[in-house]
Amino acid sequence: MVSNELLEFASENYDFDINTLHFISDSTNQIYMFSKNGKGYILRFAKRPVEQIRHTKAEMDWLYYLAGKDIGVSLPLKANNGELVISTKDTKEKENGEDYIITAFEMASGRFWDKNDPARWNEKIFFNWGKLMGDLHRLTKDFKPANENDVRPVFNGRFPLSESVRSNPAVNKITEDLISEIMALPKDKDSYGLIHYDIHQWNFYIDGDKINVFDFDDSVYGWFALDIGVALYHALWWGRKNDAGNDFTNAIIENFLKGYLSANHLSGFWISKIPMFMKYRQICKFSWFYDAESEEKHAEDEHQQERIYNIKNDIFFTDCDLDKSLFGLN
Repeated sequence: MVSNELLEFASENYDFDINTLHFISDSTNQIYMFSKNGKGYILRFAKRPVEQIRHTKAEMDWLYYLAGKDIGVSLPLKANNGELVISTKDTKEKENGEDYIITAFEMASGRFWDKNDPARWNEKIFFNWGKLMGDLHRLTKDFKPANENDVRPVFNGRFPLSESVRSNPAVNKITEDLISEIMALPKDKDSYGLIHYDIHQWNFYIDGDKINVFDFDDSVYGWFALDIGVALYHALWWGRKNDAGNDFTNAIIENFLKGYLSANHLSGFWISKIPMFMKYRQICKFSWFYDAESEEKHAEDEHQQERIYNIKNDIFFTDCDLDKSLFGLN
C-alpha cells in the first residue's frame, strides 16, 4: 500500500474525508475506494515516471469522450485544481522520492460476472459485451485528442509479453513469427484505432442489460480485432465452463460477435484474424507464468508442458472444442 503521505495528498486534492478510504487491490497500480458527497469513487496510484503523465491525460480525455457518448465507463473526477490527472513524489521512497500519477473515477454500477449464476453468464451478457466493444470502436474512429502531445502508446507486439518467453526457443520462435505477421497487417480507420486492450470479465460490471467497463490503463492504438481477441481469450480462459460442466465456448464467441457486429462493421478478413490475436494473448499468458528453471528440473511439470504443446499445435485449451467456422475459418 502507498504511504500515508500520498493518501493525505490525494485527500486534500480531491477534497474527501481520508477516513472513508478503503484499500482494494495492488497489482499494476494501487487501488483504493473513497466516499464523497454520498457517492463512491475509485482512487488510482500509478508509480511511473512523471513524463508518462501525458499517457494518463490521454486516457482521461478518451474516457470523457466516451462518457459523453453514453458508453458505460467510469467518469474521471477532477481534482481541486480542475485537472483530471495529478502527480507528486512520495518522499518516503528512495532519497529523491518516487513519482506517482494519481487519478480518481466514479464507481461503476453493477456486479462482476459469475459463471455459475445464469443471470450473470448467459448469451445476453455475451451479446452486450460484444456490443459494448463495437460501440467503443465505432465511436473511437471520430475521437480527436484534446492535446496532440497527450496520446496513448501504440501497440508494438511487446506489451504485455514477458521476456521469459525468450527462455523457450520453440515458443519464442512462434512468438517472433506471430509478432512479425501482426505488425505487417494493414491499418485503416475501419480496422485500427484507440482500443481498451483489456476488456475481460474482471474489467466490467454487469448492471441489468448494461455493461459498465473500467480500467483503461492499458489502452493503446491497435487493431480492433486485437481488442476482440484479448476479450475472447480471457472469456474462454476463465469462463468456458462452469462448475456444473456446462460448456459456453461457442455460445460466448457466437453471441459476442453478433453483439459486436450489431454496433460496428468489421470485414470478414478481420474476423478471420481474431484467432491470431487470441493466440498472441495465449502466448502472453504463457510468458507470465513460464519458469524455465522449473522446466529443466521438473520435466514432469504437466501444466507447463501442456501450455507449450498447445501453443505449438494451435490449441487454445485442451478441453476447448472451439468451432473455428465462427470466424469464417475451416
